[in-house]
Amino acid sequence: MKNLTTRSVAALALVAAMGIGIPSVAYAGSSTTTTTTLSSASFIAAQKALEIQLANRATQLQHLGADVTASTSLSASTSSILQARLLTEEASINSLIAKVPTDTTKAELNADRAAMLKDNRVYAVMSPQVFEMIEASVVAGQVTTMQGNESTLNSEVTSIVGLPGYKNALNHYNNYVARLSNWSTRIVTVEGVVLAQTPQGYPGNTKIFVAQNHQILDANIALAYAAYDASIIGLATGGYTGS
Repeated sequence: MKNLTTRSVAALALVAAMGIGIPSVAYAGSSTTTTTTLSSASFIAAQKALEIQLANRATQLQHLGADVTASTSLSASTSSILQARLLTEEASINSLIAKVPTDTTKAELNADRAAMLKDNRVYAVMSPQVFEMIEASVVAGQVTTMQGNESTLNSEVTSIVGLPGYKNALNHYNNYVARLSNWSTRIVTVEGVVLAQTPQGYPGNTKIFVAQNHQILDANIALAYAAYDASIIGLATGGYTGS
């Protein structure tokens, strides 16, 4: 045993002389300290990430509110409904912004994260709802304006009865009226469907937003065709025959 001790001391002296570092021996309980440190670091990272997500949502809600306020096409009632919803979500998000920095457990963070998502679907519901309501209201306004031109177009068509371009102009006038009549009712349906969506309807309402966005796109295409119809009628009164 004495020789073993002597050899150990000699070996240590040799290692030290060669400049080789000796790893420290872990004491009992050191793993617990490391685990605690890592757990704390993980918690802080999760907490900071949630704070950033909340801040981003607060900013998005402010942008959406500004869009609604600036819109000149939304009806007063629709604007009021959207603003009320945005203010409700903004109050909820702000309360979470104040609470999350005081959380001390992962359970609290998880509960706050769930509230951020389930109670406030800022990106999944409110954003597409505001965007689509504004776009649909623009379409509705354009339909009304263009329908107001029907009597003028009709007079133009009537003024060339018997002339070569009359039949072509009449066809375009009928198309013009039909397109606008169709979308005067359909766009109202789109507005109703979009406005009826709530955060609680997620994820089911995602496909609804997609479908209504396609409807709005189709409406814009129809309005473009109607504008073309009106231009052909204008040309016909100047002698265009469509040939």
